[in-house]
Order: sequence, then C-alpha cells, then structure tokens
Amino acid sequence: MILTDKKIRELAKENELITPFEEENLQSESYDVTIGTELTVMKKEIRCLDISKQDDIDSAYRHIDISRDGYIISPKEYVWVSLGEMIKLPDNLTAHMRPKTRYTRLGLIVGDQHCNSTYTGHLRIGIFNATDYPIRIYSGVTIAQLVFEELDGIPSSEKLYKNKQNAHYQNENGAFRGAKFDDEYLDSLWDKILE
Repeated sequence: MILTDKKIRELAKENELITPFEEENLQSESYDVTIGTELTVMKKEIRCLDISKQDDIDSAYRHIDISRDGYIISPKEYVWVSLGEMIKLPDNLTAHMRPKTRYTRLGLIVGDQHCNSTYTGHLRIGIFNATDYPIRIYSGVTIAQLVFEELDGIPSSEKLYKNKQNAHYQNENGAFRGAKFDDEYLDSLWDKILE
C-alpha cells in the first residue's frame, strides 16, 4: 500500500522519516526531495575500471561543493547528487525514487532508486543529461520524489538492511560512497569467470 500525505506527514513528525520535513514538498502520495550541497562526477580519464579492484573504482570519483554556484551538467554527462534530506525508513516501509516530470521533459534523467526498509542516510541519486545542452542545477531545488510503500509484514531480522554486513550505503551522511563490491560478491564473480 502506497502512503498518502497524511501518513507521510505523521511519520516525518513522529519518527523522523524525512529530515528536514517541508510541508510544501509533500504531495498527495509522495514527497519531493531536493538537491543537497555535494555532487560527485567521474574523473575525465581514459582508463579501464576493473570491478574486481575496489581501489580502482574509489579513485575514479571527484567531489564538488555546489552550495554556492550550482553545477553545469555537460551534455551526456552522468553525475550523482546528495539529497538535502535525511531518510530514515522503519522496518515496515520501503521507498522508491521517481523522477519529476519537469526534469524528464527537460532531458535530465533521474535514476530510479529502491530504498530497503531500515535504510538511514542521505541518499545519492544519479542524474544524466540526455540533451545536447549544458544544464545548470542548484542546491536546494526539488529534483525527484520519494514514494513510500508499506510492506506486507516485517522482513527477517538478518535481511533488514540495517543488519546486513554488506549494507554499504547505510548511514551515508558524509562523503560520497561510490560503487562498492564486497569480497563475497567478488569471490562469486571470480567463480563464475573461472567456470
């Protein structure tokens, strides 16, 4: 069941579902989230990123403060922005990031994102400029909407995101965390390659 404005407001005020909570960002069955002050891009280098080498991946990112001047997304460029809001999902809720129509019609494609129950942190979302025009974005403007959905029961304790050892993005409040490939995943990858 998708939550309506009444339940989103109640959970935001009583359980810190969204912090800070702004009434004007609340829609009938979603909440508009804003661009935060941090943006991350891939460095413009010609090299192969090997997913089996975490250092390779981690060194590919460059972080930019956009709080003052915003950021111009070049044509065909993909960036990640931090959200201005902290999300704190309880055991019985999941959330889905959806693009806002105005940006889709402008040619800025916001990546879909699923948030597991018990996720807590400042989400980072991907934005792709699909146009041939540079487009400037700014901190503080709404960029996407979160749709909250009630689960049909509570997941097993060991499956809750907050309890998983490989919940790489849990409590992401500081610096951007890029793509993470844990040892278990890489071991299974190598097993498949070597078959």
